[in-house]
Amino acid sequence: MIEYSTVFFFLVLLLAIVYTGIHLSPRRLSIFFLYNALAVLTLGLVPSLAYLIQSMLPAEKVLQPMPIPAAWYFSYLLPVLTAIGLGTIPWSRKKPTTDQELIHSIKSYLQQQPYLPFLLLTYGMAMYFFTPFLPSTLRQVGVFSGLVLWVGLLHLFFSGWTWRVKAGVLLLVFIFMVFKALQSTFFGDLFVWPLWMMLYLQTQHRWTKKTLLLIGGVAVLFLALVLVWKYDYRERVAQGGSGQHERIFFNTVIDWTKNPLNGQRWQQALDRFNQGNHLAQVYRWVPAEEPYARGETMVLAIKASLVPRIFWPDKPQAGGIGIWFRFTGNLLSPNVSMNIGIPGEAYANFGPWLAPLVVLIWVRFLYWLYRGLRRLAFCHYPLLWLWVPLIFYPLMDQENDLVTMLNHAVKGTVFTLVFCWCLFKTSKYLRTHSWANRQ
Repeated sequence: MIEYSTVFFFLVLLLAIVYTGIHLSPRRLSIFFLYNALAVLTLGLVPSLAYLIQSMLPAEKVLQPMPIPAAWYFSYLLPVLTAIGLGTIPWSRKKPTTDQELIHSIKSYLQQQPYLPFLLLTYGMAMYFFTPFLPSTLRQVGVFSGLVLWVGLLHLFFSGWTWRVKAGVLLLVFIFMVFKALQSTFFGDLFVWPLWMMLYLQTQHRWTKKTLLLIGGVAVLFLALVLVWKYDYRERVAQGGSGQHERIFFNTVIDWTKNPLNGQRWQQALDRFNQGNHLAQVYRWVPAEEPYARGETMVLAIKASLVPRIFWPDKPQAGGIGIWFRFTGNLLSPNVSMNIGIPGEAYANFGPWLAPLVVLIWVRFLYWLYRGLRRLAFCHYPLLWLWVPLIFYPLMDQENDLVTMLNHAVKGTVFTLVFCWCLFKTSKYLRTHSWANRQ
């Protein structure tokens, strides 16, 4: 059956990508191995598992069935995954350089500026509290500023402070972020940012494959448990009023432990990973019910990313609500976030033949953006390399549409370059007053 063969194929492909990424991770940041792994997981492996479950269970027990036959879906998907793979590999015959020279420069910088990580940590944490009070025109700057907290942690890990200090600060930040997650009911940062820190730390500490696989297994289990809990938790928060988040969370966990094998909850967790279901809805709806957009939404996305809202008040909103209904025919419930992703939008605009080319162009743009930032770090300001996650963390999945992705890429890059330019200009002052020079 096609369900079993696709599960086997995508599982082997995912393991091969993960193994290769781990093998090369001590020499350079495995950012695009992560990108490929997430694409294969959310567009390939999880949808194939969904098709398998759908073939084994009665229809009434399947929470979110795949809307088109498996052969149809995978025949359109494989060229897209091929384009993603081609876009993330070097096209030059020149052997890629390692990141070790850059890491040496970073350590040298931070040895001269030992308090810089704590300045960034303090700024980032303060902005988490001040951002809600900013005017709407500055709200995005506040969001980026809050993420400086995680960038500060990366600076701390590459600095000369003892591991006792680093572990203590990490624990405090993690407790703070858990508290924020419980208040907001959004837990993504608790998984995404530690994953980024693991990628960076591996370039410095070079853990064994066994250790990395163990850490990765624990991380996947943690994410799965969060996905199992969070739907009940959000519903209970909505019903239980404000100021009771911690109590509601612990009650949710306790109730889950009484029935940990609840199949419906695990299906919900699997469905959350299943971006392929969203893509299949686009394949089903376009062009049968909605004609191809012929580049309309993508041209609007490029314009919207370049023009500030103050000059274009009604420009397209990030989040994909409009194009979701247009290209799937389904209305979203209140407080539900779903999107068709770059592959879905590429298909909805240009059809199955040109969609892989559009995906290839997008992925290659991400590759060039990273290489450009890395080159700037090599030539001018090594610490810029530690800011890459602030720009790339929402660009790594296959869920968001082009206007959301491009809007963040442009604004995040501008914010990062301006912030790093200010740090670069004040670096002499920071070195002059550093602890190292006073000894």
